[in-house]
Amino acid sequence: MDQNKSVIMRSRLRQLHATFTLAACSELKPGGRTEQPLLHEQHCLMLPLSGRCEIQLNQGEKHSAQPGELYFIPQGVTMNCTVANEENFRFYWICFHLDAGTSEFIRLLNLPLFSCMADPQRVEQLFHQLVELKGQLTLADELRARAIVMELVAFFLEGGLIDHAEWFNDPELQALSGVLNYIDEHLADNPTVEELARQIYLHPNYFITYFRSLTGLTPIQYVNQRKIEHARELLDSGDTPVQEAARAVGLNNPYFSRLFKQQVGMAPRRYRQLMASKKEQRVQQPASVGIESTRWMEEFGWMEDALPAHSSAAYRMRGMACTPHISYRTFSN
Repeated sequence: MDQNKSVIMRSRLRQLHATFTLAACSELKPGGRTEQPLLHEQHCLMLPLSGRCEIQLNQGEKHSAQPGELYFIPQGVTMNCTVANEENFRFYWICFHLDAGTSEFIRLLNLPLFSCMADPQRVEQLFHQLVELKGQLTLADELRARAIVMELVAFFLEGGLIDHAEWFNDPELQALSGVLNYIDEHLADNPTVEELARQIYLHPNYFITYFRSLTGLTPIQYVNQRKIEHARELLDSGDTPVQEAARAVGLNNPYFSRLFKQQVGMAPRRYRQLMASKKEQRVQQPASVGIESTRWMEEFGWMEDALPAHSSAAYRMRGMACTPHISYRTFSN
């Protein structure tokens, strides 16, 4: 994944808010099929466990769903299903809401229907944990459920997006890539919204809406985020003075310190001291496995953001389900 793809994904996923609504393990008889297309009013992830089922989204190309693949059915699409004649089709499925900005971003990505999993046993375990949730969730259960949904989304993106080169071909994303390059090249110059909008010939007011729909941030929020990220890179060595890092990103020292603490959680001087200490420790001993294993989380910003609590009800359901949020015409079961 090139730098701009990574930056866009990291910025957007930092804003991701997923609300778990329901999970089930269903088993459908051979030859069963939908009488009419099913409209998905939520996002859905499906994990086949045994058997085969032919899936068709929005009357498009058909695909034979089978074990070993993780399927993502976006909100707002219709789906036709036909179960093969050999054996029952057994599968886990979960439904969840995403915030409007992330849902629109997913639409632009034009994600593949399915992805191959790096760790199938772990994915199945996560689905099982959601299915086992019963009744009204406690606050701790809600946080766990949200974390599981986010991990499942990460598994899907890991298998379905990294090798899906087409996702960056959308003209809006390509135009944004040019703006991001301009920002990185002019961090010390404090680029204005008007200046950024001119790069792609948009009115500043429309540009703000456009930029936020793709990144989850206003242009100024993003510029400040990149300034602090670049400053952190300079301070990571433990050798760069705080004043020099502030000048490199075009900020005076008091405002730089305030913005740095707001985004990182500590003053830049304290951060520099910690990095210098870690550098000294690395010289004395190898890096721990724990540090290595969190690098992918840092890449997407998940180590920096606290998980906000949310309020939702979840239900444990077996078989095809009907709820106020998602409607199925059931198979014989």
